[in-house]
Amino acid sequence: MGTARTKGAVWAWLVVIGCIGFYSIPTGIIGNTSGIFVAPVMDQFGWTQTDTTMYRTIQPLVAAVCAPIAGKLMEKYNPRWILAAVSAAFGLTSWASAYATELWQWNLYGVVYGVTSAFYMYLAAPVLINAWFKKSAGLAITAATLSILAAVASPIGQELINQFGWQTARAALSIVTTVLLVVLTVAFVRKSPTVMGLLPFGAGEQDDAANQSAAPEPDEGATVAQAIKSPGLYLLILVACIFVMCAAFFQQIPAFAAHGALGASAGAMAVSIIMVGGVVFKLVLGALNDKIGVKYTGIIAASCGAIGILLAYIAGENVALFYAGMVVFGGGYAGLTVIAPMLARAA
Repeated sequence: MGTARTKGAVWAWLVVIGCIGFYSIPTGIIGNTSGIFVAPVMDQFGWTQTDTTMYRTIQPLVAAVCAPIAGKLMEKYNPRWILAAVSAAFGLTSWASAYATELWQWNLYGVVYGVTSAFYMYLAAPVLINAWFKKSAGLAITAATLSILAAVASPIGQELINQFGWQTARAALSIVTTVLLVVLTVAFVRKSPTVMGLLPFGAGEQDDAANQSAAPEPDEGATVAQAIKSPGLYLLILVACIFVMCAAFFQQIPAFAAHGALGASAGAMAVSIIMVGGVVFKLVLGALNDKIGVKYTGIIAASCGAIGILLAYIAGENVALFYAGMVVFGGGYAGLTVIAPMLARAA
């Protein structure tokens, strides 16, 4: 029992590293830096911002359609190899997009992006964390979904664009991403402690507490049929959609800055600020969730997103106010990967 508990605790945190591999690395290096490529692509091909970023609209729609299928496949088969395969597919198609010269090619990339992100972006990390952690799940999800890489990748990517052009910059970032995410996913992702004969992190402590209590614990969760009939499911979906829309706003920031008085460098720096602010706020939101509950924590996160957008809108040429808005907006961005999973867990 002691060995299973100790090894389970070690492997639980190794799985978190695996989640960083398939989630934080592609999201941070490719997904969250996509905004810095909008302006140069628009300028080269003469497309509108709407057309240039349409693939970002296609991506979540396709992901929503594919999510139920992804969930069934992840449950039936080994997520280690599924996530390695879809992550490699995402990395390679991101590399190919560096040489896309037609809108349909970018939109096709959005479809592939959506299919793959249904596995690695919205589903896998919360499922794996809930399987491996009986306590500190909020902290683990926060750690697994940190996007601090974008804070570094955004200014590096902008400098690569300035020096070598957007195509070389995008290809380089995609190659680095593909190698890192595949290696970490294969090395550290495991389906559950049960299949390894281990105990999840904190299971022993909960079992000890349970042995001292006469009251039996009620069954957790709901069946699919029960969930479909519950209004709470649809409210949860609505809340998740609101956070997705809020978080997606920052992808327009680099192009907004590049074509305005602030300049491309300010736009790239804004992405870094949002990412750093998001990291801090994820930790804050995780702590608040434990203290005041997910309801009020979610309200705080949503308010930060709205206030940040407002400050960016009224900033004009005021760089300091613009950056301040990006810091606050990081709270809304952090809610995307913290609030929805915690709401589902609390339900």
